[in-house]
Amino acid sequence: MTQIIEHDTLVKLSQERPLVFRAQAATVLARVPRRFRRDARVLNHSKRTMHDMLTAWRDECLPRLETITSAHNATMLQQALREDLLAETSSQQQLIAMMIPVRLEEERLAFAGSQFASKREKKPYQRTLAFARQPIDVCRQQVEDFMRYELYRAVLSEVVGVTVVDKRAQGLVRCWQRLRAGRQVKKLRREVTRRLAAIEREMVAIEQERGGLAARLFGLNIDYVTVLAARQEYEKALGRLSKKAAESPAKRLALYEKKTEAIREEYLDTVPGVANLSEAQRAVKEIDSVLLAIFDLDATARNELMSTFKRYRMLTRERDMLRAKLEV
Repeated sequence: MTQIIEHDTLVKLSQERPLVFRAQAATVLARVPRRFRRDARVLNHSKRTMHDMLTAWRDECLPRLETITSAHNATMLQQALREDLLAETSSQQQLIAMMIPVRLEEERLAFAGSQFASKREKKPYQRTLAFARQPIDVCRQQVEDFMRYELYRAVLSEVVGVTVVDKRAQGLVRCWQRLRAGRQVKKLRREVTRRLAAIEREMVAIEQERGGLAARLFGLNIDYVTVLAARQEYEKALGRLSKKAAESPAKRLALYEKKTEAIREEYLDTVPGVANLSEAQRAVKEIDSVLLAIFDLDATARNELMSTFKRYRMLTRERDMLRAKLEV
């Protein structure tokens, strides 16, 4: 399940931030040398693949090897040496140090034999034994590198239009990869840059409409539907007032402040760096200038603002998505 999630995450990364994915993939591929890949091809033509062997080593053999290497701290072993072999305290660690390499070799031979028959599958057996005889930390790192290598190769086989330069590939293959990857990146930059310019022009035009009301509304991160609901409540409350009260600017302003109080409070809670009353007042003036402008619009203008606001929000998201594609 974890590998499936990571696979899907990498596919998404290749689509949303292709240059970042390319760099990551190139690094991962470079960590697996040609020799290891040749060994993988040998094993992959046998009954067990390199993936199978490495998984078995990690899950079955590694815990046993770690137990053996930690024998220096095994109190029961030290007690057995002292009581059964009459070993002095000073010589116990020396005896354990002599036993550990012997037991490690036995485990490595047993592991290689459990994967392949030494006579009928000589080459896979030799490759497996050579791998297992390396230091544990080296083996552990090679397992991790190869698993990620396979994962990235699987993603690269699925993703269209993403060629990665493999530093471990043959010279002619690298030249072809470099040429093709260069063309792909150049095309990506050209298309994204062209679209970003078009988006910028359209956003500038929106920012000049109605004093940039749609852009200001988006910048304040206010829910336009909530604002419209507050205005509707304002209109209902205004209709319940007497004619004289409804015509009073003071009454209308007080009613506006009452119906938009929750919006202003929620906005102020999200504004960073409001340390004193003067800063809070400036923030309130900023949101009030937008809210009052919306409240003064007629129904047709409010509907047009809704369409413009949605368009501006969509353009902003597309712009951010395209910029992410150019991130390195």
